[in-house]
Amino acid sequence: MRGERRCERGCLTGESLIESVDGPVAIGGLAGKSVTVMTRLPDGRIGFRLFSKIAVAASAVPILRVTFDNGLSVAVDHGHVFYGRDGAERPVTSLAPGDLLDSFAYYPEGYVFRRKDGAMQTSAGAVAIASIEPAGVADVFGGTVRETGSYFVTAGVRCKA
Repeated sequence: MRGERRCERGCLTGESLIESVDGPVAIGGLAGKSVTVMTRLPDGRIGFRLFSKIAVAASAVPILRVTFDNGLSVAVDHGHVFYGRDGAERPVTSLAPGDLLDSFAYYPEGYVFRRKDGAMQTSAGAVAIASIEPAGVADVFGGTVRETGSYFVTAGVRCKA
C-alpha cells in the first residue's frame, strides 16, 4: 500500500462510539472539545480521565471494520492499536478472529450465556475479535488521554489514544 497515509496514533472514524462519563458518544462530534472517558488506570482499575485535543487526524484513509464477539463493531485506520487481555499493545493489523482484548464489560471466564441470536456461548472472560474486514475510506479522529493514554470504545475494548 505505497503512499497510504496513516494516523500516527490510534484513530477511529467519526461514527465510532467511545465511553464517556455521560455514556456512549461519537468521536466525530467531539472535534475541538474535551470529554472525560473511561480508561484503565495505572493500578489496573477502571476509571475516568480527560480525552482532549480531539481532531481529524487524517482524511480519506483506508479503514477496517473490527467486529467483536459481542456483536458490536468499530471502524479504525490501519495503524490503530488495541490492548490485549494481557495489557500488551496489539496493532489492528496483527489481530485475528478469536484474539482476546482488554475489556471492561464481559462475563467471567467459563460462564455460559445466551447471545442475542439465541445461541448459547461460553465466555472466554474477555471480548474477542469476531472479524476484521476492509471498510472503504474515511476521515479518522484521534486525541490524547491524560495519564493513561488509552480509552474504551463502546464495544467494550480498550484502545491506545
